[in-house]
Amino acid sequence: MKKLKTIAIATTMLIAGTTISFAQDKGGHAHGAPHGGNVQTAGDYHIELLVKDGKMMVYLLDGKEKTLSNKGVTGTVMLQFADKTSATVTLTSMGDDHFVVSNDKAGTFTSCVVTMKVNGKTATAKFKAEKKATAMYQCPMKCEGDKTYSEAGKCPKCGMALAEMKKKTEEHKHKEG
Repeated sequence: MKKLKTIAIATTMLIAGTTISFAQDKGGHAHGAPHGGNVQTAGDYHIELLVKDGKMMVYLLDGKEKTLSNKGVTGTVMLQFADKTSATVTLTSMGDDHFVVSNDKAGTFTSCVVTMKVNGKTATAKFKAEKKATAMYQCPMKCEGDKTYSEAGKCPKCGMALAEMKKKTEEHKHKEG
């Protein structure tokens, strides 16, 4: 009897572990991005966010990550910026398969939440900015100590050309989160 209980408990734990594993894989697996953006699971759907040339585009995808029509779909995007400001923007449908975000700062968000209403259901996805390397410059004579600059130029004290330093990360390119 004790052996039977042990087997039953082990089987239950195995099934629970497998279920948890599948749930984690479903939410965290690498998504296909049909338009070259970043894809996040949003309930029964997926949402692809693409930032290109400072413009933000949003695509609604089905469970198999195929692009769906934007007909009858509405949505908003809440944008958070590095300067601690935020903006909520209504998605504007473009063509027959995507939306654009009309906000001059949209391409520089640090995080955002896209919410779409599809066939009476709400699909929500969160995205965070991906870190990308940006060049930092410093006077080679260090006449200003460890002061750095984000752009090449000349040292204001000695006039020497600023030298590029090791890469520092800054949030601008976007990724699912």
